[in-house]
Amino acid sequence: MIERPPRIVTFAHADVTDIGSGRCRARVELKREPNRSYFGTSEGPCTDEERLRSVAQATANALLQAAAAGADASGYEIRVTEVGIQQAFGKPTVLVSVAGSYFNQRRDLLGLCVANPDPARAAALAVLNATNRFLGVG
Repeated sequence: MIERPPRIVTFAHADVTDIGSGRCRARVELKREPNRSYFGTSEGPCTDEERLRSVAQATANALLQAAAAGADASGYEIRVTEVGIQQAFGKPTVLVSVAGSYFNQRRDLLGLCVANPDPARAAALAVLNATNRFLGVG
């Protein structure tokens, strides 16, 4: 078995709640240390694709908090630009496109995660997949 270093930021939980009037709120929890959680939220329409976008942006919001812990947060930005489910090698896969800024560097980043069994979880993990090397936290 290959030993790999532990991830600095890990996924804990994602949920989407209908808040009425065709709107949903996504809430994502990430952990940086065993007892330290970071929460992100985002709201949007309740269509399937927009629910995924809300989860992805909530993940980005939580990730900004976790990445900036103990550092100057003004140099960080993560903005979800596109989210979708596509077939990849015969499996439904959540794909995200993220615009990331880290002080004077700007990158367009892509992430993916197999959607089954939970597309909301997959959207959160796809954001972490897109940003892990850029921010050096995942």
